[in-house]
Amino acid sequence: MFTIRDGLHDGQYADVGAEMIYHGQDNILNLVAAQGLELTTEFSLGTDTPDIIFHGHRLSKEASAELAQELRDGVKRTPPGFYETVAQWSRRARLSEDAGKLLEAIAQGTPAAPLRLADSQELNVELSWGKGYRKIKGGNDRLPQALARGLDVRLNQLVRVIGHGSGGVTVETERETFHGDRALVTVPGPLVQELGFDPVLPAEKIQALLQLRYGNGTRIVSQFKERDLVREAIGLGCFTDRMPGYIMEQTMQQPGEHVVISGLAAGDVEPALMTEEQILDAFDETISAAVGRQVRRAYGYVKNWTQDPLTRSVVRAPLGDQRETVLPEIRRPVGDRLFFAGEYTDDRIGPGGMEGAIKSAYRVSRELLDG
Repeated sequence: MFTIRDGLHDGQYADVGAEMIYHGQDNILNLVAAQGLELTTEFSLGTDTPDIIFHGHRLSKEASAELAQELRDGVKRTPPGFYETVAQWSRRARLSEDAGKLLEAIAQGTPAAPLRLADSQELNVELSWGKGYRKIKGGNDRLPQALARGLDVRLNQLVRVIGHGSGGVTVETERETFHGDRALVTVPGPLVQELGFDPVLPAEKIQALLQLRYGNGTRIVSQFKERDLVREAIGLGCFTDRMPGYIMEQTMQQPGEHVVISGLAAGDVEPALMTEEQILDAFDETISAAVGRQVRRAYGYVKNWTQDPLTRSVVRAPLGDQRETVLPEIRRPVGDRLFFAGEYTDDRIGPGGMEGAIKSAYRVSRELLDG
C-alpha cells in the first residue's frame, strides 16, 4: 500500500499500490473500522457498458456494448479450458481484433500477466468487478500507518538470511542480527526465492515457489489542470488500446481544481525500454486522444513494481489447480518456528490484494495459537 502526495497540486493524493476495496471484502472493512479510518462512498466504474477509447477516439455506447457482449458471449460459447492460457482461449474463441484488444486491456488489471501466461479461467470478462468500490479516505497507506503505531518497526533493514531451528530463529540483516522465538515472512513471493534460509527450505516448498507465477506491471500517475474536460472524456475509468489498457480517476472524491488519472501497464504492455518521461508522454497522448485536444500535465509519477527490488511483481497469478496444489505448500509453516503470509499465499479467487493479505495474517495467527 503506497500513496504519493508530494508534488501533487491542491493537496491531492494518489494510491500507487493496492487501491480498491471491493464489495464484500469484510476483512479489510472490519480492520479499517477498528483503526478508526473512514472510507469513501461507494462508486462504480460502469461495467455493463464500459467506456472504451480505441483508435484514438471514444467509442459510442453501442459500439462499446457490442465489444463487451462479444467477450461475454465468447465465454458462454467457448468456455475456458483447464490450464488454458488467455492467449490460447482468445484464438479458440475467434475473437474480433477489437474484442482481443479489450481482452488485453482487461488482463492488465487482473491478472496483470502476459496473455500467454495468464489463466483464462481467472479472467473476469463479465466485467463484474467494477461495482461497489471504496477506498480509504486520505490514501490507503493510512491503514499500515495506523497498524504500525506502537510497534517497533525497523526500516531500511534488508534481510539476507533467516536461521531457524529448535532454539529459535535469527534474522540477519546487512547491519545486525535479530533473535526471536518465531519468524513470519511476509515479503512478496518472488523475494522469498531470494532470501537465504538456514537450514534450507524443504524441497517441496522451493518447488512450489518456483511454480507460482506473478503479475508484472508499472503504475503511471498524471495530474492535469483540465479537470472537467478529462472527467467528461474518460468518466471514472475506461479501457484503451494504448498503454496502459485501463485508466481511472483517483480524485472523484477529492477537492481541488486538478484531476489525477492513473493506470497500470501490465503483462505484455508493460514498458521495458522507455524512460519515465517517455512513459508519461505516452500516457498524456492517451488522455489527450480521449479529450480530443492536448491536455497539460501538472505532475507525473511512474512506479515500476516489476523492477523494484523489494517487490519484483504486482500480484500472484496462479494457473490451473495451483490454488489446491501449490499454494498449500507455499503457506505451510516450517516446523513451529517459520511462518509465511502475504497476498501471494492466499487462495481467494482473483488477485490476493489487500483482502488476501489480511486473511493470510489471520491464518498465521491461528497457526501460532494452535501450535
